[in-house]
Amino acid sequence: MNRHIFAAVPIPSHVKRTIGEISEVLKEKIPFKQWVHQEDLHLTLAFLGQTSQNQLINLKESFHMNIHDLPSFSLTVSRAGFFGKLGQPRIFWLGVEKEAGLFTLQRTVHGLCQKAGFPVETRPYSPHITIAKRWGDAEASINSVFDKNMIDPVAGLTFEVRSIVLYETHLDKVPKYNVIEEFNLKGEDEH
Repeated sequence: MNRHIFAAVPIPSHVKRTIGEISEVLKEKIPFKQWVHQEDLHLTLAFLGQTSQNQLINLKESFHMNIHDLPSFSLTVSRAGFFGKLGQPRIFWLGVEKEAGLFTLQRTVHGLCQKAGFPVETRPYSPHITIAKRWGDAEASINSVFDKNMIDPVAGLTFEVRSIVLYETHLDKVPKYNVIEEFNLKGEDEH
């Protein structure tokens, strides 16, 4: 049976909780149809789509052999942004400050996925944490309902990236992402 899989940086509980709290406030002001459940918050590294059991086994072996050599690093939530139409975007996200370790990790994950036979995204990597999708008000504009100060409670939140995970998507469940396996990066004491 094929499974929908993606590789991502997990977001720690305290950061998820803070983003979840601000999302509850934003839901009342910004008309997106779908808000990401706080337990589903993550930072995607590679979307793999439908994956067979054999592909998954090969990818897990490759991750186990290669990911542990990459150093852990810190990420800081920096700003809000949108993908899609200017006035009525389809995605609302939180960005992170540029961090060389994240881009190294993403390139490594992409390379391992390609070697395992997965087609990977060719656009430049734009790291973000999706918090809402699907604009829901044809009359309203994001410019009239969003003020960048609304995300002040999460801007500046810093967290350690010590692992990556493979998630499986279950569209019929809430939360909808299930961790298949976690792969640890090199810890600070191992540098």
